[in-house]
Parts: sequence; structure tokens; C-alpha cells
Amino acid sequence: MKQDQKQYAGVWMDHRNSIIIASDSEKGDFTIQDKVKSDEYKGDKGEHAKNNADVADARKYYKTVAGKLLDFDEILVFGPGKSQEEFQNFLAKDSHFKNKKITLGTADQLTDGQMVAKVRDFFK
Repeated sequence: MKQDQKQYAGVWMDHRNSIIIASDSEKGDFTIQDKVKSDEYKGDKGEHAKNNADVADARKYYKTVAGKLLDFDEILVFGPGKSQEEFQNFLAKDSHFKNKKITLGTADQLTDGQMVAKVRDFFK
């Protein structure tokens, strides 16, 4: 791990789940710190209502994940699909992330151990 005072985190995410991996303050090794699950629309009021709910749910999901990353200076966001890019665009509009380094990566389904190793290796 780098020998400075910066705080590092990795986030594996798709459109429904996020796993936040950060350095343990006592041991200095990376571990899973939190898991976030998005809400799903459960109504049946038509396609327009579902689309509006999907947008609102995505915004709430990204806001929840972003709130857990406020203390970190450098963040690796990785996972399948386009959710990382959408999340990066969400963070770009948030002034709290203006001076943070956000790096995108791709990864399909990984075990928890593989995710932790990926983040640890990225920040070495």
C-alpha cells in the first residue's frame, strides 16, 4: 500500500448491489467494509411510473454508495456493465468528489476474496 496519508477504497458495483472495500485502520489491510443494495420498484402503475421509479431508485442507490465514500481520496469503481460509468457521472455532479481521484475498471462476478485482492493490488 502507498505510504502516505491518503485513504483508498474500492467499490464493486452493478445496478443492484455494491460492495465497498477499504483499508482496515488497525491492520492496514483491505477488507469488505459495507454492502449496499438498491431498492426495486414494486408497483404496477404502468411503464411511465416504473421508469420514473427506476430513475429515482438509481439516484437514491448512488447517493447511498457515495455517502459511504466521502472519507476516501482515491476510489476504484469496478464491476460488470455500465453502472460504474453512471456512478462516475453521478459523482462528477457532487462537489464532495471534485478533488478525489476516481478510476473505473471492469470485472464480472468475483468472489469476495477476489474483490478484496483486486482493490489491494490496485492500490499497491
